[in-house]
Amino acid sequence: MSAKDKEKWNAKYEAADCLAGRDPCEWLTEHAPLLTGHGRALDIAMGEGRNALYLAERGYQVTGVDISEVAIDRVHRLAREKNLRVEAIAADLDAYEIEKNAYDVIVCFYFLDRRLFPAIRDGLKADGLLIYETFNQDYLKYSRFKPEWVLAPNELLKTFGDWLVLHYREVDDPKEERAFASLVARKPRQE
Repeated sequence: MSAKDKEKWNAKYEAADCLAGRDPCEWLTEHAPLLTGHGRALDIAMGEGRNALYLAERGYQVTGVDISEVAIDRVHRLAREKNLRVEAIAADLDAYEIEKNAYDVIVCFYFLDRRLFPAIRDGLKADGLLIYETFNQDYLKYSRFKPEWVLAPNELLKTFGDWLVLHYREVDDPKEERAFASLVARKPRQE
């Protein structure tokens, strides 16, 4: 990313009270029974923190990273209002280093940087849980996204398929003009 990306996202967050809404992503809440609430969680490209706050409410020690300082400020404010603690870090994910073998849960919603896949694999502890959802190739029918910003068919499954895949789906919903892939996978004890 770049300073231009930071400016773009700061402007988007400044223009809306809550750009993506306050409720956590449905894919995350649907898998709440898998969330023990013990240990550390990382929210990659967390935006205004709806998923990070949800994980903190469930008991995790949460770190969230986003390029937008406006979003980070909003996360701090919302966390204070809810009496929660989230370590919210303003950082460019091109330069941010995910701590190795540190997290019990890593979540990423609607952000794709394939260069982070090895760091995600290394960042999760054994038996750690990855919950990921982002746009897939079918989304190009509904938006002006760049092709490199969307997943190829079965890409998440291929990337993390050597883990215990608990749930996987690819959705193309023409009525809602949405298309995405979703994965929940557990890192094996020996990788």
